Amino acid sequence: MLVTGAGRGIGRATVEGFLDAGWQAVAGVRDVAAARAAYAPRPRLAIVELDVGDRASIATGTAAAHEFAGGALTCVVPNAGYAVVGSSEDVDLDVVRRMFEVNLFGNVDVVQRALPAMREAGRGVVVCTSSIGARLSNPLLGMYHASKYGMMAWAEAMRLELLPFGVRVHVVEPGMVNTDFPAATRATGAVARGEGPYVPLLGQLRTGFRTWREQLGVGAEDVAAAIIASALDDDARFCTPVGPDAVQMTAARAELDDEEFQAWQMRFLGITWGPDPAAP
Repeated sequence: MLVTGAGRGIGRATVEGFLDAGWQAVAGVRDVAAARAAYAPRPRLAIVELDVGDRASIATGTAAAHEFAGGALTCVVPNAGYAVVGSSEDVDLDVVRRMFEVNLFGNVDVVQRALPAMREAGRGVVVCTSSIGARLSNPLLGMYHASKYGMMAWAEAMRLELLPFGVRVHVVEPGMVNTDFPAATRATGAVARGEGPYVPLLGQLRTGFRTWREQLGVGAEDVAAAIIASALDDDARFCTPVGPDAVQMTAARAELDDEEFQAWQMRFLGITWGPDPAAP
């Protein structure tokens, strides 16, 4: 099996979880030397350079994974990703395009290279690491959420396409996870310079996210356990929320209309942002 973005966080926890379950695993990482220092040596582990933002790296990395597996991969976990923060008004689209290359198109490329052998073997599973952010959009994170909505649309279509071929597709949707993901988040546009009308909103958002993480965040191992469970269970549901916050948000999204949910979401984050009641 192959996991992208396996150098840290959810990806690394997933590789280690599969190894503990007796699987042979390939960790696709950008920095092989750092990954080798982080992982304990194991005979069933291969660490390969696989940067999902680089098509040449994807080609060589997936080829190495197939060679290590000796044929079709049993499972692929498209997991690599990061976030871009910025207002819809002036977010840097070049930065956004790069994020989409990693979060969506690069992961699609990896899976495309694995599916023919899986289909011909008549077995296999793809478990996409998505986010509860595929069901909602937080302010200033619209482009990140768009990439996760895109992953969901791709995964659902792929699931239906592969029904006759014995290849399953699942999506895991964690809420807030206690990893270094925030450190990889890239601010862009005016808010990155501390300028413009959305700076107060960014401050409130960061405070809300900090509180959210402290009160409801789960560990990377919890997400990895859900990924592994989806891979092992032929009857696993298509989408699995992970964490009490993800379960709560899924229920609220289903029960409330759009306006009610958006108001609930802003209260959840502790954000006060709206029309000035004193304005004419």
